[in-house]
Amino acid sequence: MVYDKKIVVIGTGGTIAGQSGSAEDLTGYQAGELSIEQVLATVPGVEGYGPFESHQLCNIDSSDMTMTIWAKLAHTVQVYVDREDVAAVVITHGTDTLEEGSYFLHLTVRTTKPIVMVGAMRPATAISADGPLNLLQAVQIARSPQAVGQGVLVTLNGTINCARDVVKQHTTDVAAFGNSFFGHLGFVQDGQAHFYYQTLRKHTANSEFAPLSTERLPKVALITLYGGVEAELIHQVLQGKPHGIVLAGLGHGILPEKIRQIVEHSDIPIVRSSRTGSGMVSAMPSDSRFGFIVSDTLAPSKARLLLMLGLTKTTDRKQLQTYFEQY
Repeated sequence: MVYDKKIVVIGTGGTIAGQSGSAEDLTGYQAGELSIEQVLATVPGVEGYGPFESHQLCNIDSSDMTMTIWAKLAHTVQVYVDREDVAAVVITHGTDTLEEGSYFLHLTVRTTKPIVMVGAMRPATAISADGPLNLLQAVQIARSPQAVGQGVLVTLNGTINCARDVVKQHTTDVAAFGNSFFGHLGFVQDGQAHFYYQTLRKHTANSEFAPLSTERLPKVALITLYGGVEAELIHQVLQGKPHGIVLAGLGHGILPEKIRQIVEHSDIPIVRSSRTGSGMVSAMPSDSRFGFIVSDTLAPSKARLLLMLGLTKTTDRKQLQTYFEQY
């Protein structure tokens, strides 16, 4: 098939652009070594889905990602999707923070055009590198009419995932991405993207946070709680004067009594989420009494991003809670 409009491929680095001194070395490599043009050159058959335009935004390990870089990425993607000659955008990204970067774009880019984020669990020099196939499948998804209006999608190992729900579930497995609660949106097989579900939560074209209007985002802390957690930890975080806090609580987002006593009636928004990795944190009677916000099914790292963006609009806790029910 001949396509008239381009796919823009944006490189940010990560394992997919990583290199090692040995083909057997799957963990001791340097991320972000190859340019996006070099990465594209490793993908057999990708030229059949062109034309392409490439853009190297940065070339780093995604553990070094910052809100400033993600804001720059959101602005860059917005410029490309606003162009008439662009059909879709594919972004290569390191997997360590892929779930956060994808959700940030899901909320801050206004478009119905496909945006597909992709990474790899093994470096480009590995004997069984997964990057080339993952990138080919990302391009195949980007060319699928079914991907239009789906928001930001994430693909690795042949799966199609919604940016809101996808999480990294394994340290090294090529099948590291998914969601144990909701599952995948679909799969890529024989070069075709097959969708079975779509999210009902607001995003991209319907997001009131898109396009991103500021790079000066509020400071929101994320604290993971644990058995025997010291109250001093919360005091130290509060001394940093955050604009809000997300607490990855125990079980159903439960806060130990000594922690609750510190944050109850706080003058900044407090979001209860869960460290469990699956399920919903729903409201309890004490939440309205203490002014807590609940995270719904968002992972703590994503709850932090939504709270940051929500705080650019309001500090009203009822409205902030509404955002967690809508996005």
